[in-house]
Amino acid sequence: MKKLFILSFMSLGIIVCNAQSYKEAKEAFDSEDYKKALSIAEQVPNCNDSKILLGDLYIDGLGMAHADFSKALGFYTDAANNNSAEAQFILGNLYYNGRGVQQSFNTAIEWYNKAALNGHIESQTKLGEMYYRGKGIPRDYVKAAEWFTMAAENNDAKAMFFLGGMYNSNDKGVKINTLKMAELWKKSAALGYPDAEFYLGQIYLIGRGGIQKNADSAMIWIDKAAQDGSIDALFYMGERALASGDKEKAIEYYQKAADKGLQKAQLKLDAINNGQ
Repeated sequence: MKKLFILSFMSLGIIVCNAQSYKEAKEAFDSEDYKKALSIAEQVPNCNDSKILLGDLYIDGLGMAHADFSKALGFYTDAANNNSAEAQFILGNLYYNGRGVQQSFNTAIEWYNKAALNGHIESQTKLGEMYYRGKGIPRDYVKAAEWFTMAAENNDAKAMFFLGGMYNSNDKGVKINTLKMAELWKKSAALGYPDAEFYLGQIYLIGRGGIQKNADSAMIWIDKAAQDGSIDALFYMGERALASGDKEKAIEYYQKAADKGLQKAQLKLDAINNGQ
């Protein structure tokens, strides 16, 4: 009887999840050997991580002749229903963007909410953004602040940036607190969030939130933000270069900002090209 129990337990372990097999499948996926990843992952389909990997393969048709969104959705949904926070987040994104399914912010929120309560930090931040912007739901700054706070406490740089901005405005669900604003932006910037780097630089330019005015520190942060791709920082550096007479450098910054969709940067380029 004891031997039979051990064999049954071992068999159950193989059915539920073979961690080594998933590791090998993931390594193959990361090295872009998609056929190998598919072959291995299909041998352990009851593992949540493998289901997500299979979903990633099928959704883009990696390692196969063509994509199969229906199968991808099935794998993601199975994992999500099996309490995978990552799969719940992925489904939230699919419904938010309307990728392969009819766009539904309500369904997206349902999945984000499940993932967020399941400890998924990106989902917590995403919910904060949706409530902050009123994206698909009534705008609610109080709920936005609650979700951003939860994610910020879990060390999410983006949530720290948004929450810092809320502490900089009296009508955003929290009482204005420039010390808290500066604290959050410093933490976010230290984690490499580009927009926080830019705004921290702005704080150093004027001196606020307990931070002393320091032009050198300001430019260090603003330059880093531009290098990290902050649209606002790129435009700012373009303006600075143009004011100093370095038109070539200005065009470089404006072009990068315009490529990211900043209309006023494109207008600056047009003006320069027209000799204005």
